Amino acid sequence: MVSEEKVQQVEELAKEAAESGAVVFSDYSGLTVTEMSELRKKLMELGADLRVVKNTLLGLALEKAGLKDGEIEGPTAALFSRSADPIESIKILVSYLKEKAKGQVKSGFFEKKSMAAEGFAELALLPGKAALQSRLVSQLSSPIFKLAYVLSAQQQKLVMIFDAIAKTKGGVDNG
Repeated sequence: MVSEEKVQQVEELAKEAAESGAVVFSDYSGLTVTEMSELRKKLMELGADLRVVKNTLLGLALEKAGLKDGEIEGPTAALFSRSADPIESIKILVSYLKEKAKGQVKSGFFEKKSMAAEGFAELALLPGKAALQSRLVSQLSSPIFKLAYVLSAQQQKLVMIFDAIAKTKGGVDNG
């Protein structure tokens, strides 16, 4: 007999998985309660959520969200990156597990596509969304600043030529 509470939990997990930019499954074995709380707090600051859920409930929720890709085995913590920058939340999870030398990323979904642990390790090396956006803005604005500099340099040369002509003809010294 299925309890109403479990049905509700599956519905909630399915909704969260469907709305997330990244859903990452990790083995949390070896992490203490304090370390787990610290990791959750760091992720919560970004708007991501790390939950320990029964694998059967998680599997049902993923199936309902259209993200089912194999069985989940062993102790599993699921990271849902809904409002957060998915790359930043993945970076925090991967670096924290590496720093503590406990647990590991198993697999998951990024932008609704299945991904192995190695893919998440590579994503963790990328700069975050804010860094990429600032890099793009600087790349786009660079030609504009160069054009403005070239145009103003031509005007400065013209002013200097007029100033030199004025000095040779006995004009007023503006310098």
